[in-house]
Amino acid sequence: MQNSLSPKKQPDSAFYEDKKDGWYWYEIEPEQLEKKEIPKSDRNVNLKAYTYDDLWNMYPDDFQELVELIKKKAVQYPTKDNVKDFMFLQDIARRKAVAFAGVFTYVAQNSHELTTKDVYPITKPGQRARVSNIMQEKNGTIMASKKDFALIMFFSEDCSYCQAQLPILQYFTENFQWPVRMVNIDTNPAAAARFNISITPQVILVYKKNGDYMPISSGVISLSELKTKLYRSIKLMRGEITPQQWFLYEFEKNKSADPLKYVGQNVQIK
Repeated sequence: MQNSLSPKKQPDSAFYEDKKDGWYWYEIEPEQLEKKEIPKSDRNVNLKAYTYDDLWNMYPDDFQELVELIKKKAVQYPTKDNVKDFMFLQDIARRKAVAFAGVFTYVAQNSHELTTKDVYPITKPGQRARVSNIMQEKNGTIMASKKDFALIMFFSEDCSYCQAQLPILQYFTENFQWPVRMVNIDTNPAAAARFNISITPQVILVYKKNGDYMPISSGVISLSELKTKLYRSIKLMRGEITPQQWFLYEFEKNKSADPLKYVGQNVQIK
């Protein structure tokens, strides 16, 4: 007995006849894409219709459109006057850019709260002072946190990268007297599962006060990167910064580098 849900078999000729219907057999006309053309009245634009003040004070989008029309006109008909009109508009654009740059520099000099020079100096002595501040803050924070935090490094026996990570952690321990616990995931799979460890080497930071932890690295990490990530993670886990302030150093708080603080009006962003 034939299943009522199965389609009835049609002759091959009927099948192909049905397939002739539709767009591919031009039963339905394909939509033609309309080509956008510039009105001829706009193509024949003449700069004599504008005063210098008109051009100087023109809205930037309108000015750019006018420049494009004049350029195309000069390319199509490269006469002396047409090319000169294009160069004339280019000269206005150049002068406008110089004017903007001048006012921008003037405002920056008189409105320090809108710049970042208070935390990102451009002079060599200032840059050296900033680097010194960062190093002191990182090292001081890490050194002062050794009683509240600890590191756990997960490794496996056949992991060559783990062997490369060990001397870096050893040097870190010797300099900062931090406790570092080594966990072999081959012999202690339960610990690996608890902290969701799938690759080695992997280092995590544990906050002793509440048991919270945060991944620090997956794969070999340098000493410099280790200190940077530890510093930021410690500040975050203590609640001293938010994720939006992840790149912020303490000496930058409430300054132009602080994304949650507008110095000009002393506004705290929440």
